[in-house]
Amino acid sequence: MVMESKLEIKKRLHKLFADKKTDCAKSIYMNPVNQYIDLDRFDQEKEEIFKNQPICIGTSSLIPNIGDWFTVEIVDHPILVVRDKDKKINAYLNICSHRGSKLAEGNGNTAKVFKCPYHSWTYSLNGELIARPREDSFNQIPKNKCNLKSIELREQSGLLWVQLTKNAVKESEKYFKELNTLIDHYNLTNYHYFKTGIMKPKINWKLAVDTFLELYHIAHLHPDTLSNIIKGDTCMFDTYGRHMRIIGPRRSLIESKENILEIENIEKHIINLKIIFPNTVFVDNGEHIDLWHILPENSVNETMVSVSIFTKLPCKTDSEIKHWENNLQLLKDVVEKEDFPLGEGIQKGFYADKKRNIIFGKNEPGLQHFHKNVDKFLSK
Repeated sequence: MVMESKLEIKKRLHKLFADKKTDCAKSIYMNPVNQYIDLDRFDQEKEEIFKNQPICIGTSSLIPNIGDWFTVEIVDHPILVVRDKDKKINAYLNICSHRGSKLAEGNGNTAKVFKCPYHSWTYSLNGELIARPREDSFNQIPKNKCNLKSIELREQSGLLWVQLTKNAVKESEKYFKELNTLIDHYNLTNYHYFKTGIMKPKINWKLAVDTFLELYHIAHLHPDTLSNIIKGDTCMFDTYGRHMRIIGPRRSLIESKENILEIENIEKHIINLKIIFPNTVFVDNGEHIDLWHILPENSVNETMVSVSIFTKLPCKTDSEIKHWENNLQLLKDVVEKEDFPLGEGIQKGFYADKKRNIIFGKNEPGLQHFHKNVDKFLSK
């Protein structure tokens, strides 16, 4: 599928407004409640969906300099991502080869080496074991047999993906062929990382993803927040294999006296969500990008959600920093105080009648597309 021009987007939005319609699926879709609470299915999702295809973990601009690093955990795989002395980004299991302790937590800058906190085994930026106390006690095993385990990492358009298994590497050709049209005109290496917010709602990971897949709820759940910015219940919807795009109008577009077809900077008047299967939401706001990552935790009812802001220009002044701090806080407040409390109630309610279905309307094609693809991968 070829990405439309701005004029084509304006034409589609203009027609939706004129017809008082929104892009729709062909029929309603019944989704079993049990899919959000079944423990066997949860384990299968982690195995088949998160291990057997590329998983987006962030952007290269998170670690712009030699020695910059961050950690992430993907379905029980602790991962250390670091930019080495050749400026290459590498990913390793964040596990010391001696006794299995994590080498690092969180993120950092300009590291020279990684030293295990347990016994000070020390590794270079390219994962080689370079020192271990009492070397003569371990010299029957050469150091080069104790290097960190490397994980396949791919960088594209400034985004980073890990591939945890051979199946994920094999699947990557199809995965990125589907995704390229959606993101290949971006280069996030040119953006500047601002800050990340973390949330841990007590909901299934798919229910967290569902939050971002329709605009239908905005006027009803967010009347005093997002509804002042975005017009819900009208959107464009397109699929790119397992991935998708949702575009909705901002209030500025509705309130503009100009004909939509004559507005030059249409990107300033829309919300443009790109959903990178299975767990990443890329929101193009024109002057900045919000990047959401959603990861299952140890329980079927626990999820880790992060949101990071990336700006076109670096933040230098106090007023600029305050502006983006406020922006990040708004994102967190809306989701953490409005979406997720409602979602936690829904998650608890799933146990009351495990045999029922929830209904995805024709005007909720994103929900339908996502869950059909989850089912597709589990049936392989």
